[in-house]
Amino acid sequence: MHILTKIFIVLTALLTVALVPLVMINTANDETFKKRWLDAQADGKKAIFEKDAAQRLQDSETRGAQNQVQTLQSEKIALMTKAEAASTSERAVSAQAREMSLSLQTLTSANSVLVEQVKIGETTTTALLKEMGDLRTKLTSAQQDNIRLDEAVATLSSDNETYKQSLRQLQEELKQARAEKDQAQSKVSQMVSMVGDIAPAAQPGATRGAATMVGRTPADRSLSARIIAVRRGADSTLAEINAGSRDGVQPGWTMTIADGGKYLGNLRITTVDVNRSVGVVELEDAQGRGEVKAGLLAMSRKGE
Repeated sequence: MHILTKIFIVLTALLTVALVPLVMINTANDETFKKRWLDAQADGKKAIFEKDAAQRLQDSETRGAQNQVQTLQSEKIALMTKAEAASTSERAVSAQAREMSLSLQTLTSANSVLVEQVKIGETTTTALLKEMGDLRTKLTSAQQDNIRLDEAVATLSSDNETYKQSLRQLQEELKQARAEKDQAQSKVSQMVSMVGDIAPAAQPGATRGAATMVGRTPADRSLSARIIAVRRGADSTLAEINAGSRDGVQPGWTMTIADGGKYLGNLRITTVDVNRSVGVVELEDAQGRGEVKAGLLAMSRKGE
């Protein structure tokens, strides 16, 4: 056989072997392409439907957007109106703020004045509190003094009552002493009428003070004095009283010596100092009426 024939046969066999898969592949591809074409048509219809739906949705959204635009425009107009009102309010607030600033400055100045006044008030309050404390202390002291004074007044009232009773008793004793003195003087007058007048003589006890017996001088006032000392001599007894020339005592006075209501004798004044006087004790009866001693009263009656 010819070589070309062999080559042709080989090529034909190879071609047959190569075409069989291609035919099989083509057949399979036709089914695939058909299915794809059907799927593509379905997808196209679906896309058209979705497009229509999207168009409708877009129209609806457009209408909604238009409505929103209209609403926003209305709101914009309202906001602009509010903005103008707010601007007006802001200007009013600014004016009020300026007024408030001025008021604040005024209040600050007034506050400064008030602070100074408060400081002054605190200082005054402190001083008043201190003064009140001092016054309370003084009041407490005054109350205590008042209590002591009340007690002293009560004591003085009691002593006054005691003194009044003593004074009444002394007045009774003085009255009795005057009666006894009148009786003694009556007896002396009877004795003088019987034996005659006795001339005054110097008393031995009076020589120690360079004082001599003086004549009798009527008293120009009534006076009571206390015997503060008694000096006894061999022939006479001298007594010193706590009254003198400043009290009106004069040499020659004759004073009555009494122990309560008991008459003890007379005191004839011989020496007078400013606030002291010395006299001779007369008609003393130590055994009968009692002895003259310090602490007893010596009394004078005007005109006697």
